[in-house]
Amino acid sequence: MAKSTFNIAPVSALQKNELYFHLYLHHTPLGPNKNEADIVDPKLPNSFGSLSVNDWALYDELGTDAKVIARAQGLHVQTGMDDSQKYQNYLSIVVEDTRFKGSSLQVMGPDVEEGEWAIVGGTGEFCLAQGVIYKTFLKHQSDRNIMELDIHAFYSASSPVSSGPAK
Repeated sequence: MAKSTFNIAPVSALQKNELYFHLYLHHTPLGPNKNEADIVDPKLPNSFGSLSVNDWALYDELGTDAKVIARAQGLHVQTGMDDSQKYQNYLSIVVEDTRFKGSSLQVMGPDVEEGEWAIVGGTGEFCLAQGVIYKTFLKHQSDRNIMELDIHAFYSASSPVSSGPAK
């Protein structure tokens, strides 16, 4: 009998967990400790088409005792042709601390400072994550901006890969 190249199985009760994170993103585009860099500058009007890479630190609190919990690593592209400087962000939020170490949330959406980003996937403990990140601009300092992130997601309680394919 020939082996099937794919299998489909109904899922009657996929258990989900709910995740809340409250973190602070330090966006530092200037100075000696900058955490992003332009890698493509097409020299078009309004920086249209520019591409930057980022490794933004996410902290558990404000202040000197703040601890890096995760990093938002990825790209942002200037996609607006008008003066509004509209960027699209494509990120992996990779956890460095706690029991979630090494797990990630796959994130995309507009702008760094305000609005929302969509959580469109996840790895490790956050397998099959879906959710939203609400961003609020908190403060501007000479070399950085600080945003408050409220992360809300649902993810699978166990990786579908760990149990193997359906038979």
